[in-house]
Amino acid sequence: MKNLIPLVALPLIAVASSATAQSYSYAVLDNGVQSQPGIVGGDRPGALYEAGSIGKFACTIAALRLSDQGKLNIDATLQELLPDTADTPIAEVTLRQVLQSRSGIADGLLPAFSADPRDVMGTATAREAVLKFATGALANEPGSVWSYDLVNWIVVQAVIEQATGRSIASVLEDEVLRPANMDQSRIFVGSIGDDAQEPAEEGRPIPGFLACAGGLATTVNDLLSLARFPHQGGLSEASLSSLTEVATPEEGYALGGRFIMHSGANDRLISWQTGSNGAYKSLVTYDPVSDMGFAAMTAGGDASDIQAHRDHWMATLSE
Repeated sequence: MKNLIPLVALPLIAVASSATAQSYSYAVLDNGVQSQPGIVGGDRPGALYEAGSIGKFACTIAALRLSDQGKLNIDATLQELLPDTADTPIAEVTLRQVLQSRSGIADGLLPAFSADPRDVMGTATAREAVLKFATGALANEPGSVWSYDLVNWIVVQAVIEQATGRSIASVLEDEVLRPANMDQSRIFVGSIGDDAQEPAEEGRPIPGFLACAGGLATTVNDLLSLARFPHQGGLSEASLSSLTEVATPEEGYALGGRFIMHSGANDRLISWQTGSNGAYKSLVTYDPVSDMGFAAMTAGGDASDIQAHRDHWMATLSE
């Protein structure tokens, strides 16, 4: 646990409650027991929110569970995992480097979207999207530079689908949502759809090949279940070690998410996950030692209030 970002507990602060405060949903996990979700403002109880990049964490867990089953090797190269990439610059990149956001793969997605959004949105599969948007000349030597690019998650989705012969939605349902008891969650394409908290403004639609980077619709209680799952039997000891091993200390970034050193009564590693798409903002923080956690989600476009509430909760871990 060396060289991790120290997270010093902030002073206990009042959670915003004025008429101008952001509406949001939140939930607390206390010694493994989840609270009923709370609502600040006018958000609808039980509504779904887009989890944004927390979907990356879910797909990472799925990849590691497949590894535990002998169906996927995260240290294999992309040419082994996706044979179509064998003659491309990304052939020798490993899946672990992709999950760490240290792949060196150049971002061909956002330039393509700027040039022709319809062509991007019309790309049918993650495999096709990898070949179109992720196989240019490398931007960096694999493993050398952290770069938080969406193309990495096209690759992750394509690898998982290739290894299983199934859609990412089906794999996530069987390997993460159902075993983690995320009964209110689902994978979506395009917009979040029915049962959602209406956003203050629309974000970018999620193409089918980017489910790992933004296609998770969920609730605060299910976010807590997701954060808790790998630490409560969801992964083997070896895979849990991989999940929590920080590869980029200045970012606290491990595999598909962040783990931060909390400097409280006892130093320990905290799962520190966040996500965003347009007005949807999400966060979940979990302490495996005490089995305590906090999650909050808003559709109001501003994450400051849910971050303040998290800071208020974090102070209790140091008492």
